[in-house]
Amino acid sequence: MVTECTNTNYQMITKKDYEDLKEYWDYQRKVQYNKEIVHNMAEQFENRVYNDFGMVDLKEMKDLLWARVKSSDYEEPRKGWVPEDPSLRFEWEGPARMPNLELEKPKRGRPVILRAKDKKEWQEAFEDDNGNNDI
Repeated sequence: MVTECTNTNYQMITKKDYEDLKEYWDYQRKVQYNKEIVHNMAEQFENRVYNDFGMVDLKEMKDLLWARVKSSDYEEPRKGWVPEDPSLRFEWEGPARMPNLELEKPKRGRPVILRAKDKKEWQEAFEDDNGNNDI
């Protein structure tokens, strides 16, 4: 059952609105998250991409990239993300922020020590049935 939404005129999402239309708001925020990811990636190419007519306009590149993203490819928003669009923020969230998108460096494990077998074992490993060595 869809109830009336009180979020008008670009106000933040209230707790009541979110509870009434949870699936709607979750999807709208998911779309916004993915749009912000694409736009952040496009900004990294600013002043680096050219076409036949010269440098590509950043807004044009953002729009082109976003148009190619399928809804089936959307990622779930990361923990700690707050949308730039104030109308998609919850009333209890602070200012817009994007969590760090870099992968964490793997933790160093135990060092690996390679030990060679003695020469005789290696020679026997390469011998054929007649005792001939291919080495």
